[in-house]
Amino acid sequence: MSNPNPAATIELPEGVVANNAGLDVMTVLRNYGIDTIFGIPGTHNLEFYRHLAPLGIRPVTSRHEQGAGYGADGWAQQTGLPGVVITTSGPACSTRSPPRAPPTANPAR
Repeated sequence: MSNPNPAATIELPEGVVANNAGLDVMTVLRNYGIDTIFGIPGTHNLEFYRHLAPLGIRPVTSRHEQGAGYGADGWAQQTGLPGVVITTSGPACSTRSPPRAPPTANPAR
């Protein structure tokens, strides 16, 4: 993996305040080579989604967080990059957990 450059900047429309944790997290992911994320936009994660387009990260939305987890797992297997899932708070955090079990339960992977 490449060395992350947290000082990387992106161009945003004038007047948009983007100095927040969402930009910092997405910039670090982008600097590690992540170009696709999976998940469902929601109230608690909009600051992550707000910065995807300017950073060149493609969001793949699903109807259910578990589907996003399986999508990220398949993406990781095919690309060799980490699969990233962004969920909302609450039950969404636990419903994306089942896709995490196969990599730890199947030693052939």
